[in-house]
Amino acid sequence: MEKKTDFKALPNKAKAQYLWDYYRWPFIITVAIVSFIIYMVYHFVSYRDPLLNVIMINCNDPYSSTADGFNEFLAEYGYDPEVSDISISSTLRFYDGEYSTSYTDYQTLTVMIAAGGQDLFFGTGNMFTDCADQGTLIDLSTVLPAELLEQYQDSLLYSTDGGEVEPYPCAIELTDNSWLKKNNYYDTCYFGIFYQSQNPNTAAQFAEFLLSYDSD
Repeated sequence: MEKKTDFKALPNKAKAQYLWDYYRWPFIITVAIVSFIIYMVYHFVSYRDPLLNVIMINCNDPYSSTADGFNEFLAEYGYDPEVSDISISSTLRFYDGEYSTSYTDYQTLTVMIAAGGQDLFFGTGNMFTDCADQGTLIDLSTVLPAELLEQYQDSLLYSTDGGEVEPYPCAIELTDNSWLKKNNYYDTCYFGIFYQSQNPNTAAQFAEFLLSYDSD
């Protein structure tokens, strides 16, 4: 019969080794569980929903673009950047013509739009116009002042929701917008507001900010 180790008689170094040899897995598992609990508590306490969720397809610098450019909008409309997050998704790229587009990017964009909760849509090319024509964007005439839309009457993109309704202005082509260029988002792009925007009033505020930027 194996003699039981007299733990009290062991020197300190041997005690540490004994504990590690016999209890390391319970110890590791306990630490992992406690760490996970701490992480989850921190996540739920510190997490806050973004003020706006923004999708930017085919932007100038997809992997380095940040939401910093939106701080000017936040400040102008009285939002505190410390508590009002802007979340942007800028890595999706879609190609017209000879180039092929990743199926994953198609799938990602489809899921993001279908899930709802996205607010602003920037982009170029057929992917943007196809999305717009299928009714993913709001009628801008319902959220923007008529005089502001009038300034862009020659740049409006219209949708029929796939032929289901009369044409309505769903997006605007921006060809020389200083805010977009200053933040290196785009040189030229389309802009619209998602039909399922979670914050339509804030999205409309941003649209006014963007479209009035060069007239300030």
